[in-house]
Amino acid sequence: MRILFITLCLANITFAFGMIPWMPNPMAVHFAADGTPDGWGPSLVNALLMSLVVGIMAASILGSSWLITIAPSYSFNMPNRDYWMSEERRPETIRRICSFCELIGVWTMLFFLIVQWQIFQANQTVPPKPINIGLYGGILLFVIIFETVRSFLSFRLPKEKRQLDESAISTTMTPNEKPKGDDL
Repeated sequence: MRILFITLCLANITFAFGMIPWMPNPMAVHFAADGTPDGWGPSLVNALLMSLVVGIMAASILGSSWLITIAPSYSFNMPNRDYWMSEERRPETIRRICSFCELIGVWTMLFFLIVQWQIFQANQTVPPKPINIGLYGGILLFVIIFETVRSFLSFRLPKEKRQLDESAISTTMTPNEKPKGDDL
């Protein structure tokens, strides 16, 4: 996943600088919520700003993946932290968390490529035509929410561990006693 993420980051930067010769000067660089152009600037500035945004995103994703590997277990806020961050499970858990971060980065870089393509297409006409990025933004938001929930749910206790905990609770309780909190 990391190689795909880095490849998409480089593709974004390459595309931003590669489209400079085909862009008018000044070009539409910002669009209102309805997609109509409302900001203008040199194509080089557009390429530099897009590269800066991609670079910050890459540094954030790769930096957080590195920080996760050195962070102490108590710093993680996740379901069943003691189970998943135990010595025998920690390397796999860290790999899964880093993979999740990189997956979100891949989807975001794909979104940035679509935005750049839309900007390129819009600037090929005079005056620049409106862009329609709302659908792609909605898809990106859906994917981020879906993957976050899926990742969160994947850190529930394994079924056999839940069954063991339930049987331990039921053997130590009196018949009229109810379980406390989230002991199940």
